[in-house]
Formats: sequence, C-alpha cells, structure tokens
Amino acid sequence: MRQIEAFRAVMMSGGVTAAAGMLSISQPSVSRLIVDLEHSVGFQLFERRGSRMHPTKQAETLFEAVQRSFTGLDLLAQAARRIRAHPVGTVRLAILPTFAINVLPSVLGAFHVLYPEVKVTVEALGHRAVEDRIFLGQADLGIGVTAPQRDGIRTELLTRARYLCALPPTHRLAAKDCIQVSDLAGERFIGPMHDADALWNGIDAALVSVGVEPVRMLECQQSMPMYAYVAAGLGVSIVEPFSARLFRQVGVLTRPLEPVISLDFTFIEPDIGPTPTPVQWLKDAIRQEIDRQST
Repeated sequence: MRQIEAFRAVMMSGGVTAAAGMLSISQPSVSRLIVDLEHSVGFQLFERRGSRMHPTKQAETLFEAVQRSFTGLDLLAQAARRIRAHPVGTVRLAILPTFAINVLPSVLGAFHVLYPEVKVTVEALGHRAVEDRIFLGQADLGIGVTAPQRDGIRTELLTRARYLCALPPTHRLAAKDCIQVSDLAGERFIGPMHDADALWNGIDAALVSVGVEPVRMLECQQSMPMYAYVAAGLGVSIVEPFSARLFRQVGVLTRPLEPVISLDFTFIEPDIGPTPTPVQWLKDAIRQEIDRQST
C-alpha cells in the first residue's frame, strides 16, 4: 500500500520532492518505494531525466486504476467526516426531487412539532446518488425507485405510482378523459432519456409495445423540469403523479394513461440494524401523505 501511495503522490505532484512533502517522508524513501513497486509490477514506471521523473505509458495506465481505487477510499473518508459532523439529533434524508418538493413539506411540519430538537437535512438527488448516500452512511433514509438489490442497504416498498400524460393547456388531446399511449404517435415528446435512470424504463417499454417512436426534441432525466417544459408548450410527456397538483396551477393538463404505466418507489436505508424511531415516524408519515394525495 505504501508503494502505491508513493506512486500516486509522484504522479499527482510531478516529482519525488513534492511527493515526499505530500506523504511527510524523505525523498530517498519515496525513491525506494517507487523502485520496489517497479520490481513488484515487473515494468518501468518512470524515466529519469535529470531531476525530473516522466511516467511511462504503463505508469499512466496503472495510475488510472489506482485513481479509481482511491476514489472509493476518498468517498469513505468523506462519509466518516460527514457522520462525525452530524450528531444523533440529526436525521439526514436523500430523496428524489419530486418527493422533496411535493410530499415532504407537510410531513416535516408535523415532524418538527413532535421532534422539535431534531435537525433534518434534505438532499434532492437522482436514484443512483440516493443509493450512494445510503451506502456510504451519508443519509439515514432515502427514497428512490425499485432497483437491483445492493449489499449494505435494504429497501421497502413505498408506493406503486401510476404515471400520467402531461399536456399543454390547448393540446389536441385535451378533450380526452384518458389518453391511449398510441395517441402519442407523432407528438413532440419531452423525455425520457435513453440512458437515464430506471425511472424511465417502464415508459420506454410501453411506447415500444404499441409501436410509438416519439420525436424526442427535448430530453430530460427528472420529472419536474419535464412538467415545466410541458407548461411552456414544448411538447407532451409521461410523468409521475406527485408533481401534478403543483403544475396544474400553471395550466398543465394531466390525464390517466392506457395501458397503465406504473413504477414502484422504495424507501432505502442502511442495513445496519433497526430503524431509529424518528426515521420510522417519517416513513409512516410519508406513506400516509402519499395515500392522502392519491384520494
């Protein structure tokens, strides 16, 4: 490990002297570690030209792998710092933006009445980032979408959401009470991105199943900007229902879809023991608020 650290320091700093300063060891020690690493890996890492050390092509390739490994270690160190910075009286949430904006406000109002001394931090993130926060110990509760199981975290179904079709107020389909997915053929379609999170997989599958090839003039990964672009008349979209109430206020029309497109949303937690009481209260209250909005 010390050989790898010395190699990384030389690559990052450009020389033995600077690397020695980074590692708080002597220059001869750095040089000895580099020689030992070259012996271990079986190829030359640096060409010595006067006082400078120039990395070989093999060294640059090895450095890429080392950087990937150290990125994980840096994230773990960051996680430890953040955990130390948050006392027991803090609940950290990492949730999809639509829940942060459309579900959480009323829940947090009641939470602070019951737990006035508990601080809450909220990060509105995409699903992968939510999982990472939970995995690295940077959040106590996450809300994401159903995804393959990952070691170190546990999930629990929150709700199965039926998606809606969002239309500009003067759209040709506005008079319909229910939109058939096939009705969207030829429409200017806002999203989903082909390479986006699992959030969009069900949408793409439904479109393909009825032979619809949407004209994607605007792609977007998250639903709230998609609602906003629909409100601006830039096209139609298929979106989660939680933001509908907010965007109806600015003229967006929403209609149910046939066939039904739905997606499961989940609670995500660290797999390190029972759920703390304040976090369990939040889970129950979030579920109740979603049920209330669905009625």
